[in-house]
Amino acid sequence: MKTASLSVAEGMAASLGQVADNLGVTVDALADKAIRRYLRQEAEKKVQREEQHFRAQHAQLLEQYSGQFVAMHDGCVVDSDADELALYLRIRQKFPMIGILIKQVTPALEEVWVMRSPHLEYD
Repeated sequence: MKTASLSVAEGMAASLGQVADNLGVTVDALADKAIRRYLRQEAEKKVQREEQHFRAQHAQLLEQYSGQFVAMHDGCVVDSDADELALYLRIRQKFPMIGILIKQVTPALEEVWVMRSPHLEYD
């Protein structure tokens, strides 16, 4: 595992130390968990933005990629495939930590429902 040093304001460091002590974890573990959560939230927001791009471009996408799965990044199709798993594996190699929308282009736009539910986190 690669490590990096981060500089934080003195007050922030003290707050992290207090919370870590209260939780019985190290400051490093607490910071790692907080950063992972933040990155996951940002990836989810990015995927929602890509969904908006997908909807706005649906007619053009349907002409070019009908029935295929497309991967959208920054409002553009960066890859496509009839095999969703193959596309997913390629995209994870190209963009390992970035939220990318992978969606099948079908004639009907699906309604998007976002449901929040508890999930397990493993340390």
